Amino acid sequence: MQEDSTSLDPKTYYSRQILLPEIGSEGQKKLQNGKVLVVGAGGLGSPALLYLAGAGVGTIGICDGDLLEESNLHRQPLYAAQNLSRPKAELSKTRIAELNPHITVHTYPYRLTAENAKDILQAYDIVLDCTDNFQTKFLINDAALFIRKPVIRASIYQFEGQIQTYIPNRGDACLRCLWPETPQEGCVGTCGQVGVLGPVPGFFGVLQAVEALKFFLGMPTLKKGQILFSDLIHYTQQVISFERNPDCPLCGEAPTIKQLRENELWELSLSDLKNGQFHLIDIRELEERLAQPYSGLCSMMPLSTFNPANLDRQSSYAIFCQKGKRSQHLVQSLRAQGLSKVYSIIGGIEKLISCK
Repeated sequence: MQEDSTSLDPKTYYSRQILLPEIGSEGQKKLQNGKVLVVGAGGLGSPALLYLAGAGVGTIGICDGDLLEESNLHRQPLYAAQNLSRPKAELSKTRIAELNPHITVHTYPYRLTAENAKDILQAYDIVLDCTDNFQTKFLINDAALFIRKPVIRASIYQFEGQIQTYIPNRGDACLRCLWPETPQEGCVGTCGQVGVLGPVPGFFGVLQAVEALKFFLGMPTLKKGQILFSDLIHYTQQVISFERNPDCPLCGEAPTIKQLRENELWELSLSDLKNGQFHLIDIRELEERLAQPYSGLCSMMPLSTFNPANLDRQSSYAIFCQKGKRSQHLVQSLRAQGLSKVYSIIGGIEKLISCK
């Protein structure tokens, strides 16, 4: 007979880490009293959530508005193949609650925005930035500074990555000290564009979990202004340091950013698409549509003959191509012409079909 998970004894559950002199029973109480928010339950967030839950961080928040896709599975061990097209936030809550019944899990199954960021972050002691886009990373950065919340951020590129522990109250340099303006999406390739080996985000997600646990336990974390770079092909590591920029628009001597602002959102995930009202436009050429037809209701406007005059400026449009690159460029061009309600579907027809 299988034992009821709710009858598990916390002393036995945490017995191996309580043996560590740096933790003990008092350290375990610190973890139980800790509250951590994980933004992004993907390649970085999956291992981070598993190890934070297993270690017994008492309250875990999960903010992710995406649905599970087949291409996620090779690097996101929280999920199973039978869970495709379901919200990641709810799936990850179920999984870590099964792993550890002694913790409390809250979910925010939607995108972090300038309107909700402060309220969500405020309830937690520390934030793990496990996202893969500049817009959300800079939003977390700005909100964390305004409400004085530490952030452990990581990012990866193919076989390498970096991690930083940002603590506003010790005078750390923020992201805008390096990049005053949010970089344009697409200037660095995403996993879907340049590829990724599954264990690479896992490695950095585990490091984020370790940093968070050390933070709660009062152990040394990465120092002020330090960024740890790791190359997993050659197993090389490098720590660089950078100082606060006195001209930083957010934390400098004369800041110009004094409230959260929404960076221009012009890309849609599948969950955004399902939660909104958009006219779909397929800009693929005829031979592409014949090779991979889309069965949903949409307008056919090939890019080669696309005419912006055919769009109603008061309507909202979701534009897709094969992989999402041509639609990105088109949407940027249309917005420069004053059409503010046009959006590009991330991943194009391949993403739409994979989650039908």
